[in-house]
Amino acid sequence: MNETMSPKQLNDLGDAYFYGIGRPVNREMAYTFYKQAADLDNPVGLYNVGLYFLTKNDFAKALDSLEKARACHYSPAMMLMGEMRQHGKGVRKNRKKAFRLYLEAAGQNDVEAFNAVAGCYAKGIGVGKNSEKARDYYQKSADLGNPIGEWNVGLFEMETKAYRKNPENALYWLDKAASHGSVEAMKRLISIYQKHDHPHFRKKSLGSLLELTFYYQELLAKTGDPEALKAVADAYSEGKAPAKKNHEKAAGYFKQLADLGNPDGKYGYAVSLLYGLGVPRDVPTAKKLLEECAQKSHPSSLTRLGDIFRLGLGVPVDPEEAKKWYMEAAKQNDPEALMNLGLLNYRQAVENATPALALGFMETAAKKGYHQAWYWLGIFHDKGVGCDPSFAEARKCFETAISKGSLGAKYKYAAMILDELPAESAQSKKNATLFQTAKRLLIEYVLDPQHNEANSAFAMHYLGKIHRDGLGIEPDLRVARYWFESGAEAKLAIAMVELYRLMRDSEFDSAFGWLKKAVADPACPEAYYEIGCLYLTGVPGKVKIDVNLAKSHLETAAKLKHGGALEKLMMM
Repeated sequence: MNETMSPKQLNDLGDAYFYGIGRPVNREMAYTFYKQAADLDNPVGLYNVGLYFLTKNDFAKALDSLEKARACHYSPAMMLMGEMRQHGKGVRKNRKKAFRLYLEAAGQNDVEAFNAVAGCYAKGIGVGKNSEKARDYYQKSADLGNPIGEWNVGLFEMETKAYRKNPENALYWLDKAASHGSVEAMKRLISIYQKHDHPHFRKKSLGSLLELTFYYQELLAKTGDPEALKAVADAYSEGKAPAKKNHEKAAGYFKQLADLGNPDGKYGYAVSLLYGLGVPRDVPTAKKLLEECAQKSHPSSLTRLGDIFRLGLGVPVDPEEAKKWYMEAAKQNDPEALMNLGLLNYRQAVENATPALALGFMETAAKKGYHQAWYWLGIFHDKGVGCDPSFAEARKCFETAISKGSLGAKYKYAAMILDELPAESAQSKKNATLFQTAKRLLIEYVLDPQHNEANSAFAMHYLGKIHRDGLGIEPDLRVARYWFESGAEAKLAIAMVELYRLMRDSEFDSAFGWLKKAVADPACPEAYYEIGCLYLTGVPGKVKIDVNLAKSHLETAAKLKHGGALEKLMMM
């Protein structure tokens, strides 16, 4: 016997061999340590020896050792003997004796015994059914923080008359169980908050109920539940309320789902890797995962493989190869692939591309419910791609895209109204309403955190024009200045020019400062035109006349096709 080791050390070393903790499983070696502890009349050692013989199906020796541990008031030995009696493992099945053993263990304040006794009372195993006593024993377990006890107390609370008036007590115990890892409690709470059909929830806002649902979904996801993992990963990936967009969390949950072999998880994680969303970009691994999904006919994976070749992500740009993948996805009715086929034809990127094909693919994608296709149809009908240009048809398409959640359609539709309807037509009631719609959509676009920064700056510029020119509303130069200044601060040169025009008579120095900043944009003809005119006429005490400098700026504006600049040059 190893006299230098305590019973605890002997049992711990036995466990290391028995369960393979930090070393290979070797139950014979484990037995030698357990036996040494048992020989010291240690109840844990006696229990472990009994467990060892149970794995050998030597039930007589197992029971002999377990009885000795029981005599030492060791409740796990009582519980194991109860299970053997209940299921007839190595002994004659006897539920009454099993119940008595569980009750004996419960007398030792064993939480697992509380659950076992409660289960016997609830189901009538070895004792008459008694729901009140079952509840009492589950409560003992719950009071010790055991999730099985908490879960069952929550269920008992749901069956009471009090629950119909106020579910808070039941929800309290279910929440305790969920927080201690009860999957059943998590799923029940998700269902309760999703349905929220209890009268008590009328006092709660829909937002708070969504938050509670998502909280328990994420808790469930952390247990590795595939359905919850997908729901939570999608929510973080898309920024679906109540979750805020968080690519790092989305990638983590997609990875867990992928590790389970789930194709949606593989796809989601591949997209994270492909675009570097929340994880370092890794195109080869992303491509490999997408190809695995594609072999199982996962339509979106086929589409993303098309994107790899269309955008040249880690490979040379190859529109024809992209088209091949999109066609495979289209055969499986993937609407995004159909939209991309439309764009390849619209941009003349593939052989035999035609506007008619572009329109046809886009219309099919739209009919299949892809809202971005409606956005592009708005552009196609506005420009006359594969059809005659039609403001009315473009308007219908943009309005449909907006109703389906397309943010970009708000900007494009508003821009179309402002670019294509004459300013003087704003006086008619019909067009005034359209200009008011444009104003509303532009404000919504600017305020949306998902907006495109460049388009947002142009939206501010358009809003400045609406208020300056009174398009569908009363003119208001103060508000116009606010929007032009917002666009200028967003580094939009044309907004800087408009701010200069608005301010030059009252605040010349500030106005001139904005104009000089606008000239830094080599693609803004209005800026070169205005500064050319300024040096042509000068401003007393501020800007000296410089004909050569004026001519240089006007020539630059003319090269950028500014008609007014060409006229000025002809008059010089």
